[in-house]
Amino acid sequence: MNSVSERFYFLLNRFLNKSIHREELDELLLLLDTLPKEEIDQVLQAIYEETLVSPLLAEKLKSEEMLKQILGKKVARPISKRRSLSLYVKLAATAAVLAGLAFGLFILQQKNKPLNLQTTNTAPSKESDILPGGNKATLRMADGTTIILNDSPNGLLANEKGISIKKIADGELIIDAGTIKNDETPTQRWNIVATPRGGQYQIRLPDGSKVWLNAASSLRFPSQFHGNERKVELSGEAYFEIAKHSNKAFKVISKHLEVHVLGTDFNLLDYDNETVVKTTLVNGAVKIKCGTQAKLLKPGQQALLHRNETITITDHADIESEIAWKNGVFLFKDASIQHVMEQVARWYDIEVEYTGVRSKKLLNGSVSRNVNLSELMNMLAYTGVNYEIRGRKVLIKN
Repeated sequence: MNSVSERFYFLLNRFLNKSIHREELDELLLLLDTLPKEEIDQVLQAIYEETLVSPLLAEKLKSEEMLKQILGKKVARPISKRRSLSLYVKLAATAAVLAGLAFGLFILQQKNKPLNLQTTNTAPSKESDILPGGNKATLRMADGTTIILNDSPNGLLANEKGISIKKIADGELIIDAGTIKNDETPTQRWNIVATPRGGQYQIRLPDGSKVWLNAASSLRFPSQFHGNERKVELSGEAYFEIAKHSNKAFKVISKHLEVHVLGTDFNLLDYDNETVVKTTLVNGAVKIKCGTQAKLLKPGQQALLHRNETITITDHADIESEIAWKNGVFLFKDASIQHVMEQVARWYDIEVEYTGVRSKKLLNGSVSRNVNLSELMNMLAYTGVNYEIRGRKVLIKN
């Protein structure tokens, strides 16, 4: 290694050991952004081979597949003008690969302060720790039959009048109308897939459209789409990839909003406990309606429906953050602790209680949705969040 690589090696070890200071972190971020990929790979391999970080890390890095994952990790140049945030997220991802864990370090935007990586919060025992959510949902069919999808094996779950419902993989359901013609099934038969708190599921609708359901959400949909309209009903949050059918518009109806599309990708969030309803457009075009109001969205825009039923449009939505849940990540940018904990509560099926004056600190960072609750809360503790886990309740102390 040359002197620059050695410095990078030293700083990365301090980061992984949670002993790095603010000015050292800034230096590490700069090196991560400017060093050639080959030099970064060399440092990662050195850490793998020497396992100087900790015995726990050595254990996690010992497999050959993990080594391939480390060396195959590409460090891309950030494309956002918000350079510091891109680098923080990138560093967190690099550390996650090294540790074999999929969580990133939360960073507060505090200048001229050492990074406090020590916390007095106590984690629950391994036996009592709360596991993350997973692929869990129930299917309620038109005839009233209820199927617990996470307990069902892959394969055919139901078949009626040529319409089949199949579970093809863990967390994925397909509705196949086969070659049935519209006039062969005159009565619309509706199904509901519902995820609990701590659940998620993917559904492929009869027209080929794909829907990802987030926790505490439900989708009501027909076994087959009839006529000139494809209509589904959503409660909670879902990401949609709508198949294009020029003669059949697609409509999503939630409690407070209607979304009209032809073929597009978008995220719709409409939870009762949220202060706004969010429609975030990734590709294509959608028209949203609330009462007599109607707005047309372009890719990259986000519509916010407020409690007073006014609609505002954001031209440059943070799409990465809005759809991070679909990719198995919590990603927060300038988020309040309340906003963070609302998502955490839904995914881990917990209650959150606050004491004292609620903090106004804004959090930035990423954490995998696959870590136990204690690991996630430990990441938050690095930002100065004090907490206590009592069974399935998290007490946030301010």
